[in-house]
Amino acid sequence: MINDRGLATRSLSNKDTGLIYDMISMCFDGFFANVNLSEQVDNTLDKHGFKKLSNLFRRLADRLLSFVGNVLEDSKLMTQDAGRITSEYLAALSANTGQDLVNRVMLVNEQGLKRIEALLRQLGDKVFANIIADYLVFLRRGLDNVKQWRSNAKVIQR
Repeated sequence: MINDRGLATRSLSNKDTGLIYDMISMCFDGFFANVNLSEQVDNTLDKHGFKKLSNLFRRLADRLLSFVGNVLEDSKLMTQDAGRITSEYLAALSANTGQDLVNRVMLVNEQGLKRIEALLRQLGDKVFANIIADYLVFLRRGLDNVKQWRSNAKVIQR
């Protein structure tokens, strides 16, 4: 990882701060949805996989928070992307059961990660963006690993 000690004192633009708040929101939604799902599934593979994904989303959220500090009130900077991910996770968790539930959460995980990647490309502070990109690589790898584990165990219905 890049040494990011000096970034804690860096000043971010309002646009970058708003983008980061969106990323934080999506990461916490991913964290809560995946930890919730890990507690609902019956098989050990899914329990482990979704717990791992929840930890990766939380790790990224914590890292993002370390650059902007605590989000104590509505910043009025957030876009609708974060709200869409929240709605999609809630819909997936409340309207489905069994294999459909797992497949829908995996789909929202993928959509959320793609939206976070798109927001990352919009950041003006490229040094900061490169540091966050390192964390996204871990999240991408984790998501791909869970997909592969599920496929190998024939948990995924194709």
